[in-house]
Order: sequence, then C-alpha cells, then structure tokens
Amino acid sequence: MRVLQLIKTADGATWAYRQIKVLLEQGIQVAVCMPKGKMWDKYLAEGIKVYELNYTVNPVKQAYAFREFKKAVNDFKPDLIHSHFVITTLFVRLYRLFNSLHIPIVFQVPGPLHLEHFIFRNADLLTSNKYDYWVASCNWTKNKYTSSGISEKKVFLSYYGTDLTFVKKHRKGKLRSELGLKDNDFIVGMVAFMYPPKPYIGQKNGIKGHEDFFIGVSECIKENNKIKAIVVGGAWNGAVAYEQKLINMGRELCGDNIYFLGSRNDVPELYADIDLVVHPSYSENLGGAAESLLLEVPTIATNVGGFPDIVVDNETGYLINPGAPNEIAESIKKSFTDYDKIKRMALAGGEKVKSIMDVNKTGKEVFEIYNQILGTTKVGKA
Repeated sequence: MRVLQLIKTADGATWAYRQIKVLLEQGIQVAVCMPKGKMWDKYLAEGIKVYELNYTVNPVKQAYAFREFKKAVNDFKPDLIHSHFVITTLFVRLYRLFNSLHIPIVFQVPGPLHLEHFIFRNADLLTSNKYDYWVASCNWTKNKYTSSGISEKKVFLSYYGTDLTFVKKHRKGKLRSELGLKDNDFIVGMVAFMYPPKPYIGQKNGIKGHEDFFIGVSECIKENNKIKAIVVGGAWNGAVAYEQKLINMGRELCGDNIYFLGSRNDVPELYADIDLVVHPSYSENLGGAAESLLLEVPTIATNVGGFPDIVVDNETGYLINPGAPNEIAESIKKSFTDYDKIKRMALAGGEKVKSIMDVNKTGKEVFEIYNQILGTTKVGKA
C-alpha cells in the first residue's frame, strides 16, 4: 500500500510524523509532500521520500504548485492520499478539478475550528466528492460531518496519538524556586500561546480564552491571597501587541499574584508545581488538556470540541461553559476546597488519555481505516 501524506509545514506537525512512523511499521510505503523545513531530516532518516511543495490557494502561485504536485503523484503513484490540514485538503481537491485523480483522499481533521464557521465548513463539504473520506480527531467533529449530510460510512474517528514513552512526571520545585513561591501557595496555571482575536469570524477575545482566565482567577485571588496565577506561552506568530495587552490586563486584575513566563520548552517540568490548570478555549480539539491529564495535573476545561472526550465532568476534571469567567472562579474555588477529589479525577483522566492516545494504537487505527477504504487487508504493494 502506497500512501502520499500532505503536510503544510515542515517546522511542526510532529503528531503527523509520529503517526507516520507507526504506519511504516505496518509495512505501508509512505511519501510526504511538504515545504522545506526542520522536519525534513527526520522524515528522510526514516527512509521516507519527501517532495518539496508549498501549498497555496493563490491563483498566481497555484499553477506552479499544481505542476510540482503532479510530478510527485506521477513519481510515487499512491493508492491513497492522506491530508492533514484544511489548506492541504482544499489544495488537492482543487488540483483534482483540473487533473485526473481517481483515488481516495483522506482528510484527517486536526481540529473543529473550520467546521464552526459557515464559509470554511462549506468550502470543505462542497469541494468533496465520492473519493473523499474524513478521519475526525474528536467526537464533536465526527458528529458535525454526519449531521451535515456526510455518510457515517465515510467518517471515521481516531485521535492524533502521542508517544507515551516520553511522558514522565518530574520532581516538584523548579517553578516555585524560580518564582520564589511557597510550598503552600496554590498555583493555578494556564498553558497556551496567545492567539489574537480574528474579527472576520466574529471573535472578540482570543481563541484560547486568556481574558476569561484573568477575570475568573482574579475573583479567587481577591478571596485568597495564597492563589497564584501562572501563564505559560507567549505571542503566536508575532502577535506581540496582543501579548502585551493581555499582560497589562492580567496584572491590572491580579496584581502581584500573576506571573507571565512567556514561551518555554520545559512545560512538563513546570507542570510538576502547578496545582490546577485551566483550559478556557473557545475552540479546541483535545489541546492542552491531553498534556495536563497525561501528567495527572487537575484540569478544568471548557465544554467545546474534543475537550469532553477526555475531560468528563466530575469524573476526570471539571467542564465549564466557554466565555464564563464566573464558572472558572467557581471551579477553582471548588478545586481548592476539595483538592483530594480533583486530584483523584486527574489520575483517572491520565489513564483515560493513555488508553485512547497511545500513538501505537492510533497509528494502527489509521492503518485499518486505509484497509477499509481500499477494501483490502494487504500491507504492502510493490
């Protein structure tokens, strides 16, 4: 079986790389179309053929990109194409309008955001045809496709997995020592990049919900000075003005009880000192909740996207409504008052995430999806 993978970036998307490694172990022959970047060497080291391709829907640049893609298809001769992003999916479907391409195209949907907005949702639905299939990476996404008229036989569910061998708990002390915090200070964290609002899709706050977090945690700080707020993650894609706006807002509301750490590469170590984490996103797949639960950190998350797949209210954490700072405050107070309960829930959450997000399991699920689509149980093809 020969599968051509479409990835829009070579400077990230490590989840796709982890999955592809498992597919190789199943005997699948894989090639990748992606721009030049840091991940090239990793793919090449696995013996994967990589074709340079810069995805675009710009008509001026598209003709050249189509020619390069046609060369890759003619050279590799895939049985199936697997696309990992909205832009890569729209690209290959536009290519298909002008070129003969009669093989299955699988869109593994990385998150629900485009489905939440009419224009982008319909761009996905209306450009599809009988050769298209979808792999949803959360139940919300799967249900959205089927409720939009896509046959259940064409929509599958499989989470983007992670390598559990790299998940380990760290000793406490690093973060508290760095910030001069005491052992009995109650640290409430938020770990997310700062994405500025997109007015053209009606956003007033950033999609990660920092503004709501500041308002909610500030109400708790007013009642209990032992509560300290930690914000990990800096400006996304150069949005430094928005980052500064958030810093100013956080400090105005929380005073000296809030700490902004910027972007860090030692998040798992920092989590060892965080007593409670809040994920107040307006749109999300599994997001940071998967990481916090894997590390068994008590977790509060909004009831959006894929969060409910792993944050089951009162079982593995607390679910709240998006855009509800009062519910953030109530859940923080509840967690502080009965910390043993939410800690037990975090342990249960860790087991739940491990059971569904082991990449060795999810990669094999994708392999079986390929077989179902192609109507075969064969592993390789000469």
